[in-house]
Formats: sequence, C-alpha cells, structure tokens
Amino acid sequence: MENHNHNKNHKINPFSPQHPAQPICFADRAEQLRYFKKTASNSAELNPPAPLNYAILGTWGQGKTSLIYKLRQIALEELQNEIRCVCIYFPLSPEHCQSWNTFTENFLGTVKSTIKATKKVLPRIKSEMNKWEIGLNLGVISAQRNNNQKQPNLTDALQQLWEDHLKPSGVQIAFIMLDDLHYFPIEAKDSSYLNLRTTFQELVNRKCNYSLVVTAQSLLFSEIAEIAEPVVRFFKRFDLKPFTFDEAKESIEVRLKVAGSKTQVDDKVIQEITEKMNGHPYLVMFAMFELLMHASEAQTIGLKDLQNAWPIIETSLGDTIFSQKYQKASEKERQLMIAIAESGKEFVSPVDFKNFGSVAELFSRLEKKELLLRHDRGKYTLFHPMFAKFLKNQ
Repeated sequence: MENHNHNKNHKINPFSPQHPAQPICFADRAEQLRYFKKTASNSAELNPPAPLNYAILGTWGQGKTSLIYKLRQIALEELQNEIRCVCIYFPLSPEHCQSWNTFTENFLGTVKSTIKATKKVLPRIKSEMNKWEIGLNLGVISAQRNNNQKQPNLTDALQQLWEDHLKPSGVQIAFIMLDDLHYFPIEAKDSSYLNLRTTFQELVNRKCNYSLVVTAQSLLFSEIAEIAEPVVRFFKRFDLKPFTFDEAKESIEVRLKVAGSKTQVDDKVIQEITEKMNGHPYLVMFAMFELLMHASEAQTIGLKDLQNAWPIIETSLGDTIFSQKYQKASEKERQLMIAIAESGKEFVSPVDFKNFGSVAELFSRLEKKELLLRHDRGKYTLFHPMFAKFLKNQ
C-alpha cells in the first residue's frame, strides 16, 4: 500500500501553464506584495478618502492575472484584521469593451454576484446587496432599449452602492479589479480610459473610497499616454519582469509542496530551465509540466532527466506556443520576423531592414502583437530567443 501511494505521489504534476496561479501557489513578486499591503491599509484609513490605484503591467505570460488574484486574497484574508473591505473582480473581454456603455452595463450586471468581503462585514454585505437594484437584468434591458433611453451611469451607481450599502455595512474601502484593461480600444474621442479615470476620481470627490486595480499589456500605457496622459499618472505601476533563478525556484517548489508531491528538482535543473526560458514565468511552468510528464517516476529530477526530456519540451513549445504566435502574424510580418531571426543580431531596429516596405509600421504591428519587444533607444528583440530558433526552421 505504501509503495502504491508513493508512486501515485510521483505522478502529480502541478504545473498548469494554461491557468493563472491560484493564491496558494503564488510565489515571488515580493516587492509588489509589500507595497500593496502597506498602501491598501493606509488607503482604507484615510479620511477624506484618497486611495491609490494600481496597474499591473507586463507582456503575455508574466503573471498579471496571478498577481491580481493574489492582491484580492491579501485584501480579503491577510489584511482582514486591519481593514474592512470588499473586492469586485471583473475579467474583461473584447465583447465587454466595445464601448463605455457596454462595459458599464456588463460590469454593473455582475457586481451582486462577484462582490466578496472580509469576514467582519461579509454577513451585512450579503444582506445589503440583496437590496441593491441598480444593474439588475441589464442584459434584458439592453436588448430591449431603444436609442432614446438613458444609459446607466457608472459613477452614480457606484456612489449609491457606497452610500446606501457598503459604508453602512462598515466597509472602509472597495477594490474594483479589472483584468485585461487593454481590451478597451485606443480612441482619442470618447476614450474609455479617460472615462475610467474621471469616474473613479469623481467617486473619491464624492467621498466614496474606491481603489482601482487593473492589469494590462506593457505597451498600453505608452499608447494611451499620447491621447490620455492623465490616465497614466492615475496609477501606481507594477511592471512585471522575468523570473530570476531564486524566483523560479520558489515558484516551482511551492507548487510541488502545495500538490503534496515528493518530487525534488535539482537546483541545476531549475537554473538551466530559467536560462533557457529567459525567466519567462509561463514558459518556465510549461517546461516543468513537460519535464514531469517525461520523468514522472523520478524522485529527484537531475540534469540528465532534463537533457533526455529537452527535445520533447522544445518540440512541444514549437507545436503549441510558437506556432500559435507565428499564426498571429501576417505573411509580410512573418517574413520580417524570419529575417530578424536569421540576422543573428542581439538587437535590431527598423533601419536594419530597409528592404521591407513600411518597415516602421511592421515593427509597430509586431510589437502590438507582443512578437517583438522594444528596449531602450528603439532597439528590438523577438519576444523570446527560442522563438528565433523556431523561425529559422520555417
């Protein structure tokens, strides 16, 4: 019986790169967590209110959603003896963000079902939310509304929620968490980004203590700064970077521990994976998943196990990740990426590829698709070194 359980434990594979890390499996980002804990408590106690707003920025797979999950858990659980708060988490989609009115309707329509609170105010919040009528059946109303009917006003609705239900329940601060803010279109006219800033600035002016937490692609703030610069200044930025060895090690070990796995991963293996994956959190998790699939019976995974599994890992990366990224590009963009890969240069710039027509526009489009990364002084690299190897084989 003991041997059966032992073997079963060794087959546990907790590395699921397709899903954000749940708070129990969260690792690293210590600086951001410390800052949030300290400032969230301060924002809850300020009177009149002056809450901080937070923007979690990074390229794909850097753990933006994982971090916003963790901040929600910190606010509701770790800080529950210090503050009384509610969190409203709303994952955005292109459908939600077609217009400001579309967002308002969808957001208000989900508040009652998504609001979560610290234990000290939870029973009263549940009771109070049953009384809140704004936002109910908005989907039905929206389908029946004619053009002359008034759209719901987000500022007024959240003010009513605060004054009639949250504040009387003892809530000190409400965190509204919007995941994937970049789905809002970039428009100079009727900008949703300016509407967002105006709404939450006015709520504070009306003595409603709402703190806004968003995630977005790194490039977003550079783009909206040109048309809505005040929006950029409205947030404290958390710019997520690739894992160091220590960060990757913590991330790997905490997942194995939470899963109850007895598998040990040699530090040299973690170092090798961190270097090969360039510290990219998603790709580190991807490599570990494939490694454990290949070496599922090993109690301690060493460099030899990684070497044996590496061809499989590399092939799987190409088939599932890099091919998908490649398909996002147009034929002209693919040709440019292949040329960049074959150049062998550490950094490139548009001037290096004058033979491509509208090369500056191509670089810009590839950057927006997160296939190119821009560094200082207009220097670019492909989003990952292994992607360059993939491109050379196309």
